[in-house]
Amino acid sequence: MAGKRTIPKFHRETPAVRREALVEATLRCLKEYGHEGVSVRRISAAAGVSIGLINHHFPSKAGLVAEAYETLALSLQDSTRLQAENRALSPRDRLSGFFRASFAPEIIDPALFNVWLVFWSMVAHSPEMRAVHDRTYGKYRSMLESLLGHLSQSDGAPQFKLRPAGIALSALLDGLWVELSLSPGVFKPREAIALCEDWVNALCNGAFPRLLRKPAAVKGPGRRKP
Repeated sequence: MAGKRTIPKFHRETPAVRREALVEATLRCLKEYGHEGVSVRRISAAAGVSIGLINHHFPSKAGLVAEAYETLALSLQDSTRLQAENRALSPRDRLSGFFRASFAPEIIDPALFNVWLVFWSMVAHSPEMRAVHDRTYGKYRSMLESLLGHLSQSDGAPQFKLRPAGIALSALLDGLWVELSLSPGVFKPREAIALCEDWVNALCNGAFPRLLRKPAAVKGPGRRKP
């Protein structure tokens, strides 16, 4: 007697799993095709789903790309945050670890840089992308301000203004990362790390007076009337 034939059961993925798979497919397409990877047709093919399913989970293509942007930005921040939150290290050593993580091989991958170029090109005319940029940049700057704040409270560092110091350090990090991604033969990651270290040393030595907190003026004795 022939055995009973087993019919595989249909497995329906949860909406969260579907969305995650579509975001991952979007990032793969952007790495491989650049701007052409934004095509919904390419993304649906990479994810192995119909275009209609993408429209079901995301109100627009911009919404899908914006979620991919935020997913990538936060995942990279998480990889560097591990160094920033290592309480076993001194505030200065935490910054050094953060710099090394910021120029790790997976961060300066040319394919990854191409993805960022697509995202940045969409920020100017997409409200969804602008909102993601503002949120993720705010979180990144907050992380830098936290690192600098602990440094400012430690011995051997002056009191400095966290917001402008965070903006300045972020600009230095971003600029070096862009140049490394565009022209990797001009200088090496270790040189970029050394420049960031020099910047922090200069900050601690008071080389940026505009970033220092000015002490409150001491009022002298009032002038007596004759």
